[in-house]
Amino acid sequence: MKNKLSAPYKAIFESFLKYKHPQVSAQGFETARKMSLAVLAWHQEKALLPEQVTVKDAMQFKTDVSRRKTKSGALISKGTIQNYLKAARSIYSFLLMTEAVQSNPFSEVEYPQAGSHISRNVLTESQMNRLLASLERFDMIQNRRKKSRRYTSHVLAEFLYATGLRIEEASRLIESDIDTVHRYVYVRNGKGGKPRTAFLNGYAADVMKLYLKKGKRIADGVIYGERRNTVFSTEKNVLAELFNREIREVCTELEIPVITSHGFRHSLGTHLLRAGCDIRTIQVILGHEKLSSTQIYTRVYSDDLKKSIDEYHPRQHIRIERHGQQ
Repeated sequence: MKNKLSAPYKAIFESFLKYKHPQVSAQGFETARKMSLAVLAWHQEKALLPEQVTVKDAMQFKTDVSRRKTKSGALISKGTIQNYLKAARSIYSFLLMTEAVQSNPFSEVEYPQAGSHISRNVLTESQMNRLLASLERFDMIQNRRKKSRRYTSHVLAEFLYATGLRIEEASRLIESDIDTVHRYVYVRNGKGGKPRTAFLNGYAADVMKLYLKKGKRIADGVIYGERRNTVFSTEKNVLAELFNREIREVCTELEIPVITSHGFRHSLGTHLLRAGCDIRTIQVILGHEKLSSTQIYTRVYSDDLKKSIDEYHPRQHIRIERHGQQ
């Protein structure tokens, strides 16, 4: 798919983004930009204007994107295909609203069932404790730059695991957004552009208090070049890259599954559920607008329970070989 749009498609692209911008976060807007660009590039490649597109064309779009490959040569995931279709459906909803089209052909196209991959990005409680304990030993590192990176990763890991914030939400925080006394974190622009309040546990509040008072100033001078006036000093992509690199290194050393920054959020939701926390409380803690987003953790928990039954049930080794014999 080409990504340079000619006049009619470019006009739709720009109008759609102008409409979408106030509705989503910065990360959501970037995703919308990339996906809508790909959708309209497909239209241009097929020489189809939106008012000409039929349900059959929309089905062909689904087929075409499902054949796309990642940089490694593997087919894109069902979740990515779903995102393309959501983008197409969103564009046509906008065009329908502005009366540029008479119908939304993509509303008739079913999304592929992506399933849940959360369990790949979740640690057990024991594994998480080992990871956090290892990060806490940053002062044993001799190299000053490496020590600063590990210290910042220690602070961010405790912060993410306490609050359940997304890395982008954390990257936009300023110091006045964090109240370490009352243990509140004010997320002014969360997912979907909506504000919410997150919460710190006692230990994470103490870690953040020391970091903001002294540690941040020392770490900033070692790790970052150009700095921003934010709690973690740099924009989301740089912060995520540095953090994920440190986490990957420590997870590998500990011989536990490698998780990303988002794995702290997933782990928090799963651990709270296993500890008996009410699903609606978890919804508030994680800032999910819909309960269905939180219920994915119940599916992961169910998988854990089924594995436990398979492993520990007294009749796990009984076979059905004698059944049917008279």
